[in-house]
Amino acid sequence: MIKPNTADDLGASPEPEVGQHPSDSVKHEVWQDEEGLTTVCFSDERGDDCRALLEPGSKLIYEFFANCHYDAMTIYYKFMDWGTYTTEFEIDKKPYSYREEP
Repeated sequence: MIKPNTADDLGASPEPEVGQHPSDSVKHEVWQDEEGLTTVCFSDERGDDCRALLEPGSKLIYEFFANCHYDAMTIYYKFMDWGTYTTEFEIDKKPYSYREEP
């Protein structure tokens, strides 16, 4: 499976959108193995365990910013041309920085 490897190829920007604070956004990576299978993970240390599981020869094919799980999966689905991402869990739409009050 050959996928575009830049945001321009996809027609989207991996940079935070106007009004979206970079401090609220988290950089994500999409990796593809030699068989064409992909995975998405955080690009910082939170993605270390995920990257440790990658098959030898896997390549970083796309990077983007998102501020919640729902946004990250929506971008990933669009990139992969899988249709519309949906979730039944409202917590998925909360910013990564969200903390419930005690």
